[in-house]
Amino acid sequence: MNITPNTPTQKAGGNTSSPEVKVPAGTTNNTTISNDELNSEYIDKRSVTISLVHNYSNYRRVNLKVLGQRKETIGSSVKSCQILSSNAEEVAAYFPALIGLSPTNPDFITRVKAWLSNIQFTINENDVSLDTTFIYKHKADYLKIQEEEDRINKEYDKVDRANTAAIKEALKIKIDALNTLESSKYKYGHPAKLEDYLMYRHCLLYSDVAKDIALINSDPTLRFYIKDEAREAEKQKKLTEQKTKAMKNFVELNGTEAKFNAVYVAMCVFRNDNLSEALLKSRNEKVAALIDFVNTNPDKFNRFVEDKNVQLKAFIETLIVRGELVRSEFNQQISTAEGTFIGSNMNEAIAWFENEEHKDVREAYENKIKLF
Repeated sequence: MNITPNTPTQKAGGNTSSPEVKVPAGTTNNTTISNDELNSEYIDKRSVTISLVHNYSNYRRVNLKVLGQRKETIGSSVKSCQILSSNAEEVAAYFPALIGLSPTNPDFITRVKAWLSNIQFTINENDVSLDTTFIYKHKADYLKIQEEEDRINKEYDKVDRANTAAIKEALKIKIDALNTLESSKYKYGHPAKLEDYLMYRHCLLYSDVAKDIALINSDPTLRFYIKDEAREAEKQKKLTEQKTKAMKNFVELNGTEAKFNAVYVAMCVFRNDNLSEALLKSRNEKVAALIDFVNTNPDKFNRFVEDKNVQLKAFIETLIVRGELVRSEFNQQISTAEGTFIGSNMNEAIAWFENEEHKDVREAYENKIKLF
């Protein structure tokens, strides 16, 4: 789940800099930050909304007025209980205020697990908003946490949005990383609303809650989803910009045959298509495939177009599929059909073919390709 902070609030008067997170005074987001500002308290205002998935049965649709408003309950989870109670220091920081016991009390952990095992809140058509605002002792701490969260989100954003299985696998990695990050934040401050914050943490781990709306229609067990409308709007804006750029690139690409074919090969390799069969397709079929790719993966298409080595990469991939070069089955090493080493990976193979010493060999391969 991606969460975009609302307008943050900063308070002056921090005591001393955090001994565990050190961010030097300097420039971030084009704004110079002084040591005083880095050491001051910082309020990161955030919220998420939990909504129902509207996969109504035909019976409910027909009888909606009679049946009334739909209600679903988010209950406890063994996985969530185990994970949220596993960090002893975090539990000691948050739970005394909730259960009224000191961490030194013999019944403390038992009561914590009992609290987590009895989570229950209802979601109806009106949705539920959770205040996940976090108050940091020092802005330096916030910046460090935010940097790591941005890295996690950027890594997740690389996933192929047309591949549901890839989204699920990437999401699992992302949620694990986010939970690890969230479980470290107690060292640097505290939630503004503790119960709301813990419900958000619970929802991250609750299997019935979709953390990516792309999965809603592919999994009938999902009853809820987390919305961050501000971030989704920002993502849609960026997607529109990428599509506009991709359409312009496609028009220009369509007029240069060599580069058109190179980008087509790059797309086929990215999608794990059978390149041997893909190369036999007609021009119109290739155009249709690239147009579809522009619509589903405009950012990747733009990267292929802007790659200065895209034509040489396509040349090498074509040599491999024609049997002139061989890529090892168990790693990325590329060799000639006779066994001469070309490179340990694609980048080294590119360097090999760009070497003037191999100019004659490259021309020979180019002539062979023309025969097909």
